[in-house]
Amino acid sequence: MSELLAQFEFDEAVERVYRLGEAAERAGNPQEAAVHFRIAADQHLGDAALRLAQALFALGRTEEATHWCEAALADGFTEAAELMQSDVAVRQRFLEHAARIMVGAPVSDWMPPAAPMQLLAPSAVHARTKALRALDQQYGGIACRAAVLEHLALVEPMILAGDEAMWTAVAEVQELAGWTTFDSGLPGLALPHFERALTLARQAENEALIASVLTRAGRMFLHHNAPDDALRAFQLGSVAAHNSWADRRALDDPQRAIASLTTKVSAYDEGFVRARTIALTALARNHLAVGDLAKAGAFTENALAEAATLRSARFDDQLRWLAQEARSAGASALVEQISARFARCH
Repeated sequence: MSELLAQFEFDEAVERVYRLGEAAERAGNPQEAAVHFRIAADQHLGDAALRLAQALFALGRTEEATHWCEAALADGFTEAAELMQSDVAVRQRFLEHAARIMVGAPVSDWMPPAAPMQLLAPSAVHARTKALRALDQQYGGIACRAAVLEHLALVEPMILAGDEAMWTAVAEVQELAGWTTFDSGLPGLALPHFERALTLARQAENEALIASVLTRAGRMFLHHNAPDDALRAFQLGSVAAHNSWADRRALDDPQRAIASLTTKVSAYDEGFVRARTIALTALARNHLAVGDLAKAGAFTENALAEAATLRSARFDDQLRWLAQEARSAGASALVEQISARFARCH
């Protein structure tokens, strides 16, 4: 009788541990959930092995997670096979998302859950992000992740009423949230932040930020034994970095910039008017730099035609730089083309 009672008490204790695992899972704490579910899984309690595998995948401990998926399969939980496939699929979905971002395909797969309660200047968002990034660098992601997520919850809704500057500012917060989440041992929870950072960076047409996000994602994949996925992320990040280089004002290597910009222009579809017209103007400036006035004029004409309804300070800045360079080169026809645009807009 005493043995039965002891067994009953033991089983009840294991069930309590399992429920603690469920509570930790609901609270978004896979580290704690894994500890509790491991105890229950060792006793073959219900679907504990499957729940443990889910927590381990979220923690990036793929080899252990696969072991417990196999244990769950042996216990009759066939969904464990789908779980093993889904871990790989999550990374593939991220890389597909990144590839769409790189070709300028429209991406609007997420919106903040609520309207902003207040509005901050992008500079204020940047300042807070910079301070939190310094904390991450000094003390690590675990120490500051909660503060980063609190900052993100405050500023994320502001993209609904923001512009390029705000999209960039919030994208940087999403990037930092992803990075500190990864450093907290939660790579499965980091990817959604990186995805949203990419979406916002593309919205702001910030190639340098896209390159940064993809590099961080690649480092995370590499750390968690997914070298092929890391390589793909690094390759996409390299393209973004090259695009960023081609976009900048300095014209120290026009021939190289022309090659890069030509590829970039062909990748944009008709919905990305600002990005395409800025790239066309940059092409005109680089052709002017190598003395090809005919092509410079043709690209300027194309840019102006496509920008007929565009109102963008960034595009106007590119035109002003082109006009200054055309004036210095004695390309009066090109200056007149640009002047006509400003006359119409003002």
